[in-house]
Amino acid sequence: MIDCHVHTRLCRHASGTPLEYVAAAEAVGVEVLAFTDHLPLLDGSETGYAMRWRELPDYVADVEQLRRRAASPEVLLGIEADWTPGGEAMLREALARHPFDVVLGSVHFIDGWAFDDPDLVSRYEEWDIDGLWMRYFNELADAARSGLFDAIAHPDLIKKFRFLPSFDPSALYEAAARACAEAGVAIEVNTAGLRKPCAELYPSQRFLEICRAHGVRCSVGSDAHSPEEVGYGWDAAREALLAAGYDSVVFFRQRAAVESGIA
Repeated sequence: MIDCHVHTRLCRHASGTPLEYVAAAEAVGVEVLAFTDHLPLLDGSETGYAMRWRELPDYVADVEQLRRRAASPEVLLGIEADWTPGGEAMLREALARHPFDVVLGSVHFIDGWAFDDPDLVSRYEEWDIDGLWMRYFNELADAARSGLFDAIAHPDLIKKFRFLPSFDPSALYEAAARACAEAGVAIEVNTAGLRKPCAELYPSQRFLEICRAHGVRCSVGSDAHSPEEVGYGWDAAREALLAAGYDSVVFFRQRAAVESGIA
């Protein structure tokens, strides 16, 4: 079992220390655990969405110390970085400062709006939902093509609150899958969606099947925001992957993909 997406209290909207996450992973049988706290926002704003720039070196040092343990689970140093159009050079420079094993790319913001924040759900009323979905998936494809990320986290996050388009989104999935395939970027099967209003994995089964058809590799993450959520939903993720035709997933060491069987 792998879990390549967990957060600690440093991100301001989670709880638990790295050591508590490692203990939780060991208890549920997670063999590979990647810490992926949120990279500070590029504009320097200190919100409840990410750690502070001054905290990043300590985060890296804490995870590196755990990584040196000769014990299970294997601990990997990762980061989740928000896609910010126009901020590619700054993000590339920030990522190069630390020896990350994996960099997850995420689209959480549209025109500065954190559309997955429960406190900001009312702002969906300001959008044409069809247009919002098209905008989101355009941003997702741009993030994949940027060369900054190893995997795209929760790739259809826009469905979180069930504001769904009036059309079949398969063409949007196709475009995103092609972008990931051409760039060699994996997508993440993220089990947190099972805990959210959408009540299903990110991505949907249809999106996952399209990714498989395009040869896009997959990783798996719980997106845990507390130690108790480590490994959450692994069986559901495995079932969905097998149904889509996958027999393995990947995790990353030193930004290189490592295959792990699930069959």
